[in-house]
Amino acid sequence: MRSIVARVLAVAGLALAVVAVPVVPAVGPAVLGTAAQAAGPRPDFQLPFPCGESWRLATYYGHDDYDIDMTWNGGASSGRPILASYSGTVAFAGWGNGGGWYVVLDHGAGWRTSYLHMIEAPPVRAGQWVATGQQIGRVGSTGNSTGPHLHYEQTRDGVKTEAWFNGVPSGITSDGSPHTGPLYVSGPVSAPRSVVSNNCGAAARQVWEAASNAGWRALPVSGAAGPVVGSATAAIELNGVKIVYTVQDGRVYEAASNTGWRNLWTGISGVSNSALAAIAVDGVKYVYTVVGGWVHEASSANGWRNLNSGISGVSGSALAAIAVNGVKYVYTVVGGVVHEAHSANGWRNLNSGISGVSGSALAAIAVNGVKYVYTVVGGVVHEAHSANGWRNLNSGISGVSGSALAAISVNGVKHVYTVIGGAVHEAASDNGWRNLNSGVRGSTVSALTLNGVKILYAA
Repeated sequence: MRSIVARVLAVAGLALAVVAVPVVPAVGPAVLGTAAQAAGPRPDFQLPFPCGESWRLATYYGHDDYDIDMTWNGGASSGRPILASYSGTVAFAGWGNGGGWYVVLDHGAGWRTSYLHMIEAPPVRAGQWVATGQQIGRVGSTGNSTGPHLHYEQTRDGVKTEAWFNGVPSGITSDGSPHTGPLYVSGPVSAPRSVVSNNCGAAARQVWEAASNAGWRALPVSGAAGPVVGSATAAIELNGVKIVYTVQDGRVYEAASNTGWRNLWTGISGVSNSALAAIAVDGVKYVYTVVGGWVHEASSANGWRNLNSGISGVSGSALAAIAVNGVKYVYTVVGGVVHEAHSANGWRNLNSGISGVSGSALAAIAVNGVKYVYTVVGGVVHEAHSANGWRNLNSGISGVSGSALAAISVNGVKHVYTVIGGAVHEAASDNGWRNLNSGVRGSTVSALTLNGVKILYAA
C-alpha cells in the first residue's frame, strides 16, 4: 500500500501526511529530498493556535521525522481554530487524499508551513496574504487520519526541519524508524510535550486619530503616559467623551479624551491580540475579547472582571458588538461562518448563515433597530442584515484587506471603513458604496461618531 501511495504522491508532486494515532503508517506532506539552498533566517514561528491555549505535541513510530500531531489539552480538538504560525502567502488551500483539507503557507526566503486534516474547506485561497495569527482553518480529521488533530510541518528550502515555536525548538524530531524518509533522524520516538501558544497577534502600533471635519488629518493619540499603541483597537463615545481600547501583548488598555488620553491598563489580560470590541449600554462600558477561542465580557461596572460568556470555538481575529434596545449582541466567526449571540438569550451562539467569510474582519452596526453585519469575502465587502434574513450581498467594495473592517451609522447613513494598500478607505450607502481613500495610514481601523463628525482610529 505504501508504494502505491508513494507513486500517487510522486505524480502529484506533493507528499501528504497522515495522522494522529500511532497505528497508521504514514507519508509526510510537503517534502522531497531536494538539495537545500541558502534559506533566509528562521521566521518567528508561533504555535498555530489562539493565544494562551495549551496543545500536546507528539509523533509516533513510522510517522516521519519532524512531523508533529497536535491535540488540544483543554478538551475535544475538533473544530478548534487553526492560525497562521507566521505571515505569508497561501501557496495551497484545498483537498489532498492523504492530507484531507489542508493549507500550505509560503513565508518567503525558503520557509513554508503545512497544516493538514482540517475539518472543512479552508477559508483562505491560494495567492492570498495572511497575517501571523490569522485563522486559516479548523482542526478536523479529513484525509488519512484516525482522529481529530492538526498535522503540522515546517520546511526549509523544501526539506522538513525541526519546528520551532516562539524561538524555542519543539523537540519533536525522530519517529524512531529508519524506514521512513526521505529524511532520517536517529534515536527513539520523540517524547510528547505540551506547549502554550504565544500566537497573540501582531506587534503593537501607534494609534492615530483622524476626523472628517479636519480633512482626515491623522494625529497621534498620546498622553502623559506616552503614546497609545495597540495591535487591535475599538472605539466608543460615551457622554461626549471619546474612548479608545487597545490590546498590547494580551492586555487591554483604555484611554479617554477627557483624561488627556492617559492609557490605563484595565486589568484584562491573556486575550488575543487581534480581536477586540466595545460598546456602551446605559452608561456602562463593555469590552469583548477572545481568550483561547472563548469570548469574554468585562465591564466598567464589575471592575473589568473578564468573564467567560460561554461563546466558544471562535476566530481569535474577528469580533464585533452592538447594542439594540438595551440588548447586547456579539458577532463572531466560527469556521468561516458568522454567528450571533446576545445577552437576552444567554449568549447562545447561533449560526446566521453568513458563510465563506474572512476569519479576521468583522463589523456590525444598528440602524433604526435593524442589525447590519459587514464581512470580507475574497477581498470584497459584503453586507447582510436582520431584515433580509442575513442574505449576504456584495457591496461592490473590492480589493480590501481581509484583516481590517469597521462600520458606523451617521444620521441613518451607513459608513464602512476598509484598508487597501495600507490606507484606510471610506464608502457610504448614500454614495453607492464608492470606496474613497481617506489618506489615513494603518493596517487596522475602528471608528465612532460624535455630533455628526466621523472619527477614525487607525494603527
